[in-house]
Amino acid sequence: MTLFLTIDAGGTSTRALVHDSDGACTGYAVAGGGNPTASGVESVANVMRSAADDALQQAGAQPGDVDCALAAMAGSAVGLTGVERGLQQLGVSAPLRIGSDLEAMFFTGTPQLDGAALVSGTGAAAIVVQDGVTKARSDGRGWLLGDVGSGYWIAHRVVRAVTADLDARGPRTALTDALLHAAGVTGGRSAGKDVLLDQLVSILYAIPTPGIARFAPLAFEFADSDLVAGEIIAGAAEGLAETVLALHAPSDDAPLIVGGSILFHQDGLRADVAQLLRDGGWTGDILPVPDGTLGAVVMNLRVAGVEVDAALHGQARKSLSVIRSRN
Repeated sequence: MTLFLTIDAGGTSTRALVHDSDGACTGYAVAGGGNPTASGVESVANVMRSAADDALQQAGAQPGDVDCALAAMAGSAVGLTGVERGLQQLGVSAPLRIGSDLEAMFFTGTPQLDGAALVSGTGAAAIVVQDGVTKARSDGRGWLLGDVGSGYWIAHRVVRAVTADLDARGPRTALTDALLHAAGVTGGRSAGKDVLLDQLVSILYAIPTPGIARFAPLAFEFADSDLVAGEIIAGAAEGLAETVLALHAPSDDAPLIVGGSILFHQDGLRADVAQLLRDGGWTGDILPVPDGTLGAVVMNLRVAGVEVDAALHGQARKSLSVIRSRN
């Protein structure tokens, strides 16, 4: 029986799965972030090795038993040389195929070969899929150049708004006290703005750039009660909708799969994006998914020549759900 090792390497976490050609999962493990652009190739290789090792041990399999290996990767396709070294060091001799994390998100939501996907997690991007491959892409260019509506994009606006508040360059916002507490700044407003800002600057600049996305939830916490937070979330919704509408759907009723740690967990934002898309003419189903792990499994199976229809897609989904519930 063919043994598959599938890895879904996202910006926040990396999931490794051992399964067979029927989608039956026997090993599952989670490790740290797997975005080469954000974390570096060597770090991602080590994370993948750790997750794969744990998943294989759970499955009672040896690295040399793996016949087909695929990793759905976040980040740029440029400069991925070396991510396979961790698995090679582990003893996986099967060549590692690299797939798109955006396609993995899409195939998690549907066994269809045509549609679109929108992801907002640490980063953000949208794609159109036709005949099982990406035909067009919008955004996903990283924290410096885009990722509009992502966790980093939101958090960046939170910390800038707080800095402007403390400096009296911007409006007062409830985000300020919340961020100071969350970041571990001591002294309170009575300590004086320069004391607070000096601490905040020191703390925030010590965090690797995408890492400030951890503060994005603050904007959602105060979105309904604070004008500044509300404007940040509204801007995120508008940006994400624009990212999708910049693409052309393969058909009027094409499904749009949406996911990522921000879009999946923030129901209000997802509803706002959906409404903006409807207003912009999108008519297909909009379906949320938690991550791209199931889609990565689908991709690995299809590369190996397995036909993944609705029945097999459902079997793999159920098996993945069962093994996750045990971990």
